[in-house]
Formats: sequence, structure tokens, C-alpha cells
Amino acid sequence: MKIRVEENEQLDEIEVIIRGQIDDEDVKEIYKSLLYFESVILGKINDKTFSLSLNQIYYFESVDNKTFAYDKNRVYDVSLKLYQLESELSNTPFIRVNKSMIVNTRRLKSFKSTINGRMEATLINGEKIKISRSYVPLLKEKLGGKQ
Repeated sequence: MKIRVEENEQLDEIEVIIRGQIDDEDVKEIYKSLLYFESVILGKINDKTFSLSLNQIYYFESVDNKTFAYDKNRVYDVSLKLYQLESELSNTPFIRVNKSMIVNTRRLKSFKSTINGRMEATLINGEKIKISRSYVPLLKEKLGGKQ
């Protein structure tokens, strides 16, 4: 695979061209990964609806049968359930880390092991989240580590 970045000051937005066989698995995976930057989800605060870019979301959390999206400064009410989000976000940096949370791995700063095989992760905003032991291997795999 060749990767090339060309600077063009005349462009107002980033343009990505993928050249290869359309039925090649690598081409399909690269395409799906790039969709992350274009994907949005709707979130509400009071009666206002916001279009949220996935890359600005730190995590989704389910509390009392309601789902919330958290970005750097705000909490949004989301109409989708966690299992629906998990399915829709399967080819993105998002991963379930416990029964009530899906986290954006690009917003993780550090990890540390805790008792009983669990982990604690610190997000880039300083917030700490718990990772259940059953999800630790999946997280390691998503981040490119070994199980």
C-alpha cells in the first residue's frame, strides 16, 4: 500500500481518493474507516437538536434506559440504544467497554490495570472510566495489541 499526502492550498476541504480493486477487503476497510470522519449523530439538549460529528464524541453512556453522548463540554440525549450504537459504530474507533458505555478510543489518554482483571482508562479531558474485564481483550485488539 502506498500513502501519499499532497498539499493543495486551493482546496477548502480534505479530499481522499482510494485507488485499488473495489472488491478488495483492504479497500473496503479503509473506506469504512474514513466514513467515521463524515458520520454524524443527532443529540438533544432540552428542545434543541444538534448534529454531532462522531470524532467530537468522547463516549456514549446508558443511564436509566436513556442514552447520552458526551463531548468535551456537554452531554446530549441520544435516541438510539447502546446496542444500536454498537452495531452502527462497529467499523469506527468506538468500542464497548462495559455494559453501559461505548467509548471513542481516539479520546483515550492512558490505562492502568485494577483488581480482578479490570482496567481504568483516562480520557484526554481527564475523566476516568472503568473497563470491565470481559471487554479488556476486545479493547486491546482494537488498539492493535495482543489478546
